[in-house]
Amino acid sequence: MNKGFTVIELVTTFALTAAIVVVLINVGLVIRNIYNKFDNKTELLIEQANLSNAMNSKINGDNLTSYEVCTESSFCYDFTFNEGTNIRLTVTNNLIKFGDYTYKLDNNSEVLNPEITKVSTNVDTISDNNKFLVIKIPIVNKLYKNEDFGINLIYPYNSNKIDL
Repeated sequence: MNKGFTVIELVTTFALTAAIVVVLINVGLVIRNIYNKFDNKTELLIEQANLSNAMNSKINGDNLTSYEVCTESSFCYDFTFNEGTNIRLTVTNNLIKFGDYTYKLDNNSEVLNPEITKVSTNVDTISDNNKFLVIKIPIVNKLYKNEDFGINLIYPYNSNKIDL
């Protein structure tokens, strides 16, 4: 009576084991890619929230008295507030600075055409806000097509009290 495995049984066992190992490695790689992609997106969203919070904590229609273009970079503005303080906003392709807050974009991200505009409303009374200061800093990432990770902030103000 022979005890043991035949060559065919051994080859079949090794082939099945190898196939299972290959499938498990592919599943692991797919899971790692999904994790990396969503980890990157989470970081972009966190930075977007942090930048918005930094700007919202300083700028609002009641304490902002003026803003003007500065010459430090292609997109540079100095904001002046009621208490006499100034905060500078500068934007380059991979760096956004607002006062003490700095947001360095990763290699896959870039800023596209930031802008600051004033928009009028139909309200023209002394007590109501009749204009809006709109700050748009679009940030795109190569990994996420058609998604904007930038900021879009709108600050109402009364142009009869301050002239931005």
